[in-house]
Amino acid sequence: MSQSHGITVEAAAELLAALVAIPSINPDLLSPDSAPEWGGEARMAAFVHQWLADNGIAASLEAVLPGRPNVVARLPGPEGAPRVVWEGHTDTVQVEGMADPFTPVVRDGRLYGRGAVDDKASLAMFMLALRAARDLPRDCDVTFVAAIDEETTFRGVSHHVAHRPPYDMGIAGEPTGLRIVSALKGATRFVVEVHGKNAHSSRPHEGIDAIAIAADLHAWLRGHMKRDTRRHPMLGPRALTCTLIEGGEGLNSVPALARLTFDMRTLPDQSGDDAWREIADAVAGFPLPPGARIETRPPFINGMAMEVPPDAAIVGRLGAALRAAGRDPQPVGAPFGSDASTFTRSGTPTVVFGPGDIAQAHAIDEYADLAEIAAAARILVATVTPG
Repeated sequence: MSQSHGITVEAAAELLAALVAIPSINPDLLSPDSAPEWGGEARMAAFVHQWLADNGIAASLEAVLPGRPNVVARLPGPEGAPRVVWEGHTDTVQVEGMADPFTPVVRDGRLYGRGAVDDKASLAMFMLALRAARDLPRDCDVTFVAAIDEETTFRGVSHHVAHRPPYDMGIAGEPTGLRIVSALKGATRFVVEVHGKNAHSSRPHEGIDAIAIAADLHAWLRGHMKRDTRRHPMLGPRALTCTLIEGGEGLNSVPALARLTFDMRTLPDQSGDDAWREIADAVAGFPLPPGARIETRPPFINGMAMEVPPDAAIVGRLGAALRAAGRDPQPVGAPFGSDASTFTRSGTPTVVFGPGDIAQAHAIDEYADLAEIAAAARILVATVTPG
């Protein structure tokens, strides 16, 4: 791909540095030790909105939660043209362990800082592509959404799809190393509580040890998953991980309560609710000692798995642009979650695509490759312009 359309590494560095310098930690992830003004996406949304306006791109703020708006912009296409949505998220994760998370540092072609790759590199990719495509002939109608709350409960994208008809195709920006990700695992998280009976630890026979029961239950569920035969050609098997164990009331008491938090990674052939019910049924079959009881609570996070078929229009368009740029057009799968699942499940076939390595997301030394951002933006322009 020879045309740069004015998309340069220098432009990517300038824009990404401005984005990283604005703290936008998801409020659900803001620690008590963090500055309150670091939380929320309002300042980020205001910057993105103003940058778009300054560059001649019509944009609006879409109210989702108090002080937490999406930004929505549009480049109209010819009448009857396919409608494509480009989406990135404005929230980031926490910054514990980072010395100076919001001072962008450029070194060896990389820009370091919280949110650099997840997801501000993708925001920069979309914004630069919009600016470049603004004055070019387009064969698509392009909507750009900078959404809140991807890192926890997907409320930004859920609000958007609830108030708009489906698009013909979509791209959700996440670090994929400029590969097309057309299948994602889902993430369903829930709590199982084991209730026993307190007793003095010198007389354990008078109590019911909830922690001991929880340990046996954990082994029971691991056995259930070992017998699992579900497989996906891109995503592999499902996974169930106990990520938190809490229990006990005192140093000299038989514990009456143990709480297990599970993270289940699902495949596209099963909803999160179906997966939860499967595990709840397995828990119900666990042999409990007399007097004990177990409660399997409904999911508190239910990220959906998704799959876009290889003959989908967005796979073809993005694959052709990647091929022309000398990059691999073959779709792959990924185990992480993304707003792409919400779009796809609501009727917009949406793949994941963006600069950077997912291994750098949430890392203390998070960084994005600036040349990849510029390359990604040029590839996006090619997906919506004829020729």
